[in-house]
Amino acid sequence: MADISRVADPLAMSKGEEPMQTVPHWREAWVHFRHSRIAVLALGVLLLLGFAALLAPWLAPYSPTEVSVMDVLQSPNALHWWGTDDLGRDVYSGALYGLRISMAVGLMAGLVAAILGTIIGALAGFLGGWVDALLMRITDFILTIPVLFLALVLIPVFGSSRLIVIFVIGGLAWPSIARLVRAEFLKLRSEAFVEAARGYGARRFKLIFSEILPNTFDLVLVSTALQVPAAILIEAGLSFLGVGDPEPRSLGLMLKDAYGLLGLAWWSAVFPGLVLSALAISLNLVADAFNDAVRGHE
Repeated sequence: MADISRVADPLAMSKGEEPMQTVPHWREAWVHFRHSRIAVLALGVLLLLGFAALLAPWLAPYSPTEVSVMDVLQSPNALHWWGTDDLGRDVYSGALYGLRISMAVGLMAGLVAAILGTIIGALAGFLGGWVDALLMRITDFILTIPVLFLALVLIPVFGSSRLIVIFVIGGLAWPSIARLVRAEFLKLRSEAFVEAARGYGARRFKLIFSEILPNTFDLVLVSTALQVPAAILIEAGLSFLGVGDPEPRSLGLMLKDAYGLLGLAWWSAVFPGLVLSALAISLNLVADAFNDAVRGHE
């Protein structure tokens, strides 16, 4: 985590000393990260997939929704590099746009989980007492139930739009982040710099968000990075089970549509599956390496 001894100290400021600023070890962490060839390779794959998703409108030769009865179930060829599905839709174009949807859902669900987990963990760790007990009981309860199962129950109730899917996944993925943030707050709330700020009349809101929370930023970032690939796979699982917004199609929904075509058109499932696998694996490898790099410089 960030070096607590370098946090601005009000006592030092009162003596005319130059306050020290919190300096996360990002440079050292990056050096540590680069030493892992697998992590660097995974980062390269992830960046390539990210650029492909961003540039999908320019890279895709066809519209992902364009149906052509003359091109049904064509194997990979010069016109359709990854072949076509049972409606004549270009698999390569669909995979590019599906990658876009899957990445967007994963990132936004991770952001929702980070916000909820940080707020709940901060309140539990700083306030303690019955607030901590109540929030942690809720956290433990959610952790005992598989996210995919809860999502299957909640999404039909609240609606199947893409935004609902994002909020449901993110709203169920925050407990692990909350527990980590709570533990960090329990450790930091009695540190000298917090006591000094409290002695100078800082209110609870300022202590939480100005003094302690900045020192948990790297922890939250790493925890969120670990949640993103899980969110992508959960969305893919929901789409495969027929839950969620059918348009535009994500990679999971492409796999669902191609499930019954494996014997006739293997390419309609294999290529989207490879893209989804590459995305999930590269994200996991990068997040794990990033976690090791940051924790190695606590």
